[in-house]
Amino acid sequence: MTRLATLFALVVISLITMGTPARADGPAASLSAGSGKAGDVVRVAGQGWPAAELIQFVTCGEGGVTGSAGCDTRAALATPVRADGTFVVDVQIGSPPRPCPCVVHITSVLGAPAVVDLPFALADHAVGAVPKSADPIRELAVQDARLTGGTAAAWFGAPDRLTLTYTIRNPSASSLVDATVQVRLGGGGNDSVVYQHEVENVGPGQSRTFSVPVELPLFAFGRYVVRADVSGLAPARLSRDAYPWGLLILNVAGLVLIAWGVLRRLRSRRVLAHADPAQAMLPAVVRLGSLGAFLVFDDAPGAGRLRRLAGAQLSLEALRELVGEPSGPSGGDSVLDLAALTHVLARRYPKNLSLFEEKS
Repeated sequence: MTRLATLFALVVISLITMGTPARADGPAASLSAGSGKAGDVVRVAGQGWPAAELIQFVTCGEGGVTGSAGCDTRAALATPVRADGTFVVDVQIGSPPRPCPCVVHITSVLGAPAVVDLPFALADHAVGAVPKSADPIRELAVQDARLTGGTAAAWFGAPDRLTLTYTIRNPSASSLVDATVQVRLGGGGNDSVVYQHEVENVGPGQSRTFSVPVELPLFAFGRYVVRADVSGLAPARLSRDAYPWGLLILNVAGLVLIAWGVLRRLRSRRVLAHADPAQAMLPAVVRLGSLGAFLVFDDAPGAGRLRRLAGAQLSLEALRELVGEPSGPSGGDSVLDLAALTHVLARRYPKNLSLFEEKS
């Protein structure tokens, strides 16, 4: 009976402590479950965090003291904090590369450093001792962080290819080991990791430079933010504006040309409506719709080539026969303005050639 009472008390205590926030003051968080296996999804709730701060969740081994080298960064997740300083997010438990004790490591990506580690009993995972570090590195110096490059085609909506140059320096008396450099690209409603690599030993006073290719997506619009960091010790934030102004200019130019074409068409109709047939000027090539043929003048561009392609030449007599006499039975059937044509022939040829000759 005593054993049953003791077991019941332990179960009650574990249930009470399971949902207790990790910290009573400042940023706090709690898990919906304190144990499980890799791949399980647990709900994490937090309060007291800076509003709009981007925070990251990752499963880490060795109590989270060895940095990102002991974390399963493949299953990392980032989410912004609400305006009231709270958040609720479902996190998938990862499989860290280091042995347990394991924690769900929560840290701020930007702004003031804020870290909360929530213990999690990971089933079927190796268990070992937590390494001790007598003098851990607390900060790295960012010597250089800049974005260079870019493509002219990005003005027309093409992907913009940039290069991030990120240089850090170890100002402490200890060597930097078991750290990871991570570069994230945020914008357009997305936030993703574009580069992640383990940093090898960086001794006291030494510097390390990383050149990372960063590509803005197709038809990028708005401000994109590139964030770089080394295990939370050297945060850097850069922004890039992406606006396809060239594509916008092309669209505006197209609309202007369409409007100009419509106005020109309307203006030409007004001119033709009030034109004097006696003063009309025919173009170098005139289509005779009723005959299904074209009348080509000698000074028309490419007139000789057109004759060769036609295989024959239309004489003046044949033209008179085709269009008919003005007073004959077929007069007036042609869509060609005969008076205008006679006027054009008279102006183009000095002999005052007339299409229809008076009968004697």
